[in-house]
Amino acid sequence: MSSDVPLIPGEDAFPLHIFDVLGLDPVVFKDRIGGSVMVIEKRPENGPVTILTSGVSRLATKTGERIELAVEVVDGQEGAAIVALRMVINQIAINHRVPPVLVPWRNEEPFLMETAISALLVTPSRWGASFDEVRNEAGEVVGHVRTLRLLTDGEAAIAGERGWDALVAEVGSVDALLDVERSDERPRL
Repeated sequence: MSSDVPLIPGEDAFPLHIFDVLGLDPVVFKDRIGGSVMVIEKRPENGPVTILTSGVSRLATKTGERIELAVEVVDGQEGAAIVALRMVINQIAINHRVPPVLVPWRNEEPFLMETAISALLVTPSRWGASFDEVRNEAGEVVGHVRTLRLLTDGEAAIAGERGWDALVAEVGSVDALLDVERSDERPRL
């Protein structure tokens, strides 16, 4: 962070959280989304490749909520995470719209070429509050890291009708929802 830019008290909570979360050093991507949102990668030993943002929390939202974003993918599918992040960041930057938690955002057509992925869903992370909650020096929650799940239309229908936990139970585990090349064979509700 540049010492020339004064920070609002607690403003450093977001980048500190993103860079320190999971206890791993981040790998910073060269290109930024929209020129200002940094994208980083972490590879936890007991988890999937996790792509995170740093800078979304500076964007104005209708609700005043401050968030950063995360996407979990299998190794080699980091580009799919970037596509999803760009879509959500555009909604925040242009419409000041934050994705709702546990309510699918569905498209009529897949948004990842040659896949069945056509929906996004914000869920709690596999890591719990230490990942999901951004706290200031006083320990107060000042924002959240929102984990985006990349879903097929059938999966989004199940999550929308019966909830996230029902979808995870049906597919067997959250890890079954990581590979964006999976088919959409689940029944639509």
